[in-house]
Amino acid sequence: MTEPPRAAQVYVAGLEPRTGGRLVRSARLFAAFVSELAWGLLPSPSVSDVVVRRRDDGGEVLRVEAGDPTVPGDMLRFVQGQLERLDPDAFLAEWSAPGRPNP
Repeated sequence: MTEPPRAAQVYVAGLEPRTGGRLVRSARLFAAFVSELAWGLLPSPSVSDVVVRRRDDGGEVLRVEAGDPTVPGDMLRFVQGQLERLDPDAFLAEWSAPGRPNP
């Protein structure tokens, strides 16, 4: 009996800049800077997204905020861990990602 493929064999996750024009991205970076100056008392906007793409065609499957701009790798490591642990259908179900085949 063969083991079902892991989601990491079908999908790949990485950090990408958040969507928006140059002005929006600049405003996010400025807000993150101001938040750091305020010793974290103000919420800091995410400047990156964790994006999961299909390995075969590069199509985007999932996009979530990476969270705190000083440690965006935390969310990325979490998503990559789930890709290693879950099969593709379970991963999509866990994240309620669109594109999941209907049963």
